[in-house]
Amino acid sequence: MHTFFQVRHIKLSDNVCLFLQISRLCLYFQVENAEGGERLIDLSDAIVACGYTGPINVDQKKAITDAIALHALVRLIPILNQLREGLRLYGLDEVLAQHTQMCQQLFVPGHLQEVNVDFLLLALTPDFSEEGSVRRQQEMQIINFLQDFLQKLEDKGQSHVARLSVRSFLQWVTGQAHVPLIESKREAFKITVNFDHDCDSRYGAHSLCYPIVNACAVAITFPTRHLATSQEFENNLTEAICGGYEFSRH
Repeated sequence: MHTFFQVRHIKLSDNVCLFLQISRLCLYFQVENAEGGERLIDLSDAIVACGYTGPINVDQKKAITDAIALHALVRLIPILNQLREGLRLYGLDEVLAQHTQMCQQLFVPGHLQEVNVDFLLLALTPDFSEEGSVRRQQEMQIINFLQDFLQKLEDKGQSHVARLSVRSFLQWVTGQAHVPLIESKREAFKITVNFDHDCDSRYGAHSLCYPIVNACAVAITFPTRHLATSQEFENNLTEAICGGYEFSRH
C-alpha cells in the first residue's frame, strides 16, 4: 500500500484516506494490483461509476486509479463542509481556529490513549450489598475474578481468542475502545458494576446467564450464581465478549 494517493496536484495522506469510502479504496487497490486486462474488465462497471471514460486496460491503470481517488475526494468534500457548518452553529469553528493544536487530537488519529488495566480498575465502581452479608462476599469474589481476568489479558497482550483484549473489554462495556480524550472526562470516567442474585426467581431452572452491559449507562451486571469459580468467570466473560458483539446479551 502506498503512503500517498497522488492525483495531479492533490495528495491524500493515509489519515485522510481513512475517511474515504471503503468501497472506493478497495476498488483503487484492486485496479492497482490487477495483473491482466480481464480483471480490469470485471471491474469496469465500478470504474465507469467513478467517472472514468477512457479505455480500460493495463496501460491505463494510472489514469484509472487517479479517477477513483479523485472521485472519492470529491464525494468527501460535501461531508466535510456539512461538518464545518455544524461546528459553526455552536461557535466551535472559532474555537478550532484559535486553539488549533489543542483541538487537533479530537480530529486526527494518533492521539488516542490506549486503555490499560490500571485505568479500568480505577474506573470500577461496584454497587456492593450490605457489608458482612453472604451476598457481599460473593460480590467481592467476582470483583477479584474480574481484576485477575483483566490483568491476565494485559499480560498476554492480544489473545489468540478473536476480539479478546483489555481494549475489547472496554469496547464491549462502554462502546468505546480508548481512554476519554479530555482530562476531566478521564477523571470522571466510571464503570458501574452491579450484581444479579435473583436470576433463578426470574427465569426458573436454567444453566447459564451472561453478564449484561449497558453502554449508555456505562454499567455491567454480573449474574452471581453462574460465577462461583475463577474458571467459570473466565469462561463466561470470554464467551460474552467474543460472542455478544458490542451491545447484545447473547
